[in-house]
Amino acid sequence: MNMFDKYQRTTESVKDNISEENRKLTRQLAESRQSFELLKFVHFDKTINLEMLNDIIVGCTGCLYSFMYYLDRTITNLDSDHPIYKLISMNKERLLNHETLFVDYDLIANHTVVVYPVSVSQMISSEFLIHNIILVYPSKFVTDEALEFVKNFMIVNDVLINIVLMREKMYELIETDPLTTLLNRSSWNSNLESIVSSGDPFFIIFIDIDNFKVLNDTYGHQKGDEVLKIAGTWLKNAFRDDDKVYRLGGDEFAVTGKVNVHTIEGLFYKFETLTKKYSHTIKMFLGIDSKISIGALITEKPKDIETIYTRVDALLYESKKKGRDQVHIVSDF
Repeated sequence: MNMFDKYQRTTESVKDNISEENRKLTRQLAESRQSFELLKFVHFDKTINLEMLNDIIVGCTGCLYSFMYYLDRTITNLDSDHPIYKLISMNKERLLNHETLFVDYDLIANHTVVVYPVSVSQMISSEFLIHNIILVYPSKFVTDEALEFVKNFMIVNDVLINIVLMREKMYELIETDPLTTLLNRSSWNSNLESIVSSGDPFFIIFIDIDNFKVLNDTYGHQKGDEVLKIAGTWLKNAFRDDDKVYRLGGDEFAVTGKVNVHTIEGLFYKFETLTKKYSHTIKMFLGIDSKISIGALITEKPKDIETIYTRVDALLYESKKKGRDQVHIVSDF
């Protein structure tokens, strides 16, 4: 090989290397711009929650499935009866016990499982942390370059998760009653507007603990707080998961929920038995007598919030006027 050929080959090699570096730099720049836009999007769109963030992870990383575990929830884009979901669930403890990037090529045939540790702000309580994200890829698409991209994206994703978790924590502090962990009056105002404007049939119940001041004076404020906490827990257990339970203040509670027009008779029965069930619960847990008065409205007619509030409050007042430990229900059906 003469000198010219050597020179030409060296030149071509250098050119290829420079082209490859330029390609990498161009890709990194594009990824940086996309990451910045994504951060802006998640930060300013207050509706982005963990479920939506999981969808973003799937779209950005190119994985088939993504799993996050938050409190008692499994956040994933995969149905719970899918074989891969079951395999991941069975091996969850082993997969989540990694503090660095972990890749499993053997757990699922023809698939690769990538486990990435999440760094979450110390401002978020330990019970609200997401420790790892599990990504599932077809094995044929998992290359060193793909894994490098996942590493880079997950640095951005740490920031995204922190944004969403901090927002959820903030909403919890703003909208939750600290004593009972029920929704508070601030949340009541916004949710009531939503349920009234939806156009769907719904119910609203007001619940008031009878003679609560006497109970406080007799047994002390600590016992009074215990009554409120047990009442809150009892109410959450007495209603469906998608019903909203509130402590409006003091000894006043409320519940809202959607109504199935074919089960209104059962709803009447449920409301009418609440007073006895409450008294039995307090007696069983605290050994004291306590009763409640209830006003309930079942309606499908759209009304302004003030009218709705006034109607239910009048029903509660009627229960108290008739001697307390009563339930007054009105249905517009």
